[in-house]
Amino acid sequence: MTTRCHSENLFSVKGKIALVTGGGSGIGLMAAKGLAANGAKVYIVGRRKQLLEKVAEENKGKFSGSLHPIEGDVSSKESLANVAKSVSEGYLDVLVNNAGIEGPVTLLGPKVGEMTADELSKAHLDSESYESWSKLFQINTSAVFFATMSFLPLLGKSKSANIINITSISGHVKWSQDHYAYNASKAAANALTSMLAHELNYRSHLNIRANAIGPGLYASEMTADMLEKAKSDTSAPAPGTGNPAGRTGTDEEMASAILFLATNNFVTGQILYLDGGFVTAVPGGH
Repeated sequence: MTTRCHSENLFSVKGKIALVTGGGSGIGLMAAKGLAANGAKVYIVGRRKQLLEKVAEENKGKFSGSLHPIEGDVSSKESLANVAKSVSEGYLDVLVNNAGIEGPVTLLGPKVGEMTADELSKAHLDSESYESWSKLFQINTSAVFFATMSFLPLLGKSKSANIINITSISGHVKWSQDHYAYNASKAAANALTSMLAHELNYRSHLNIRANAIGPGLYASEMTADMLEKAKSDTSAPAPGTGNPAGRTGTDEEMASAILFLATNNFVTGQILYLDGGFVTAVPGGH
């Protein structure tokens, strides 16, 4: 009992096979590095082949595990099928559905509370479109489903598999944060996680679980502009001041959450908010 409770045993993914979509940067790379550092062979998937190869080369030999690039597009069933064929082991223990985009943003300014119905309507209709919403949902929500189903045969060949969907605190709060589409897509991804967990639990012989991580503010390509503005604009809110922790999340904090959900086989259907307390402090939080 004592030996089994050592951290290196509790959170070890040594010898495990993992796949991370959007694994070449940001939260996806944090997840991939965390898994590789603890012994996993990690396939990092994305559309930018050169970036993936660069990341794999830069981290070669740094971990007890390893990173392996696969070019792939999560919005294409054909591409996902080709990615699945590229997993040489023929099975997966961990799937991290991380790929995502921000989509349309409508900045309403400091007087948003004083806008007339006509002004509010025009602002959104002028800057957003059905096409931009559809593209966003295709990546942030639909791709979670299609990637999971594409890799399900590989997960089914594992002795015990875990799916981790990267959603967002934005899918939890009632506040639109100036991006209705993004928040709606992440709320849908949270709901999809719950449905996947239920359906997989119903087929317990598969021994596959589904959970999600809802990150707050972390350094990534999606948040780069916001964080850069905060450095140069003293009037802009400092990064993380919207949460009680007063800072952005770290690579290590993301990695530890990934490892927890990748190794704990008694957790399923849960959404772990990694946000410095953000959802406790804003409208719609608990």
